Amino acid sequence: MARNKYCEKFGVAIAMKILVIQNSVRDPIGLLGDQLVQLGAELSTWLPEQQLMSPNGDFSGLIILGGHMNAHEDAQYPHLKQVVELIHQFHAENKPIMGVCLGAQLIARAFGSQVYPHSKPELGFSPLRVVEALAPELWLQNCPLDLHIMQWHFDTFDLPVQATLLMTNDLCAHQAYRIGTNIYGFQFHLEVTPDIITDWLTAKSEWIETNYPQLDQQIQTQIQAHAEGAATFAAQVAQDWSALCLDANPTQKIVSV
Repeated sequence: MARNKYCEKFGVAIAMKILVIQNSVRDPIGLLGDQLVQLGAELSTWLPEQQLMSPNGDFSGLIILGGHMNAHEDAQYPHLKQVVELIHQFHAENKPIMGVCLGAQLIARAFGSQVYPHSKPELGFSPLRVVEALAPELWLQNCPLDLHIMQWHFDTFDLPVQATLLMTNDLCAHQAYRIGTNIYGFQFHLEVTPDIITDWLTAKSEWIETNYPQLDQQIQTQIQAHAEGAATFAAQVAQDWSALCLDANPTQKIVSV
């Protein structure tokens, strides 16, 4: 297990176990996972395409990643109903939850909102701006004015009545939100690496090929301009969110290192 600051100070490792739901083989946890492991987390990944049931365990937090399906397509993707049940379970236990793209939409669904096709897809790095300027999150307080993060979505969602909108842009209003103190939804893909993005481009649909013929070149240029800033942002989010996992689980198992 990678050492975090607590480990360096006290010579112990904290077994912070995170359940990761990976809804698509093409959308792993990437940068976000690397940062969480460096902070001392153990990641247990459920890939419903390959595993019928989610892993068992005493988890400190839940992360739900992106996927190509709509958040309400239970008939075609039966695991979505189980994901919603897990969101309810972790919320009832006051354990932190993070949703990315489809994951953010599933959290919105779990809290009573609808998910539906957006008027226009959002593909590539797009600018984001902070809505809640006085929010306590350091990743919002330190957010640069020129932050651009990768997007790849065709759907959007109604903001749950329990949610506070944190980030937005001109194309898709609901970009980041918080419910309570430890549930976060991110419409954008803060987890992706350049390699993950390149893989998406190789698998894009015929519709995208026809309607966005210059997309590959545009995104490769955007990677050069924005990937470093996006990675810094992801690291800050991971650090703050991992702290929430520890705060919510004060009796975490501690082992000598």
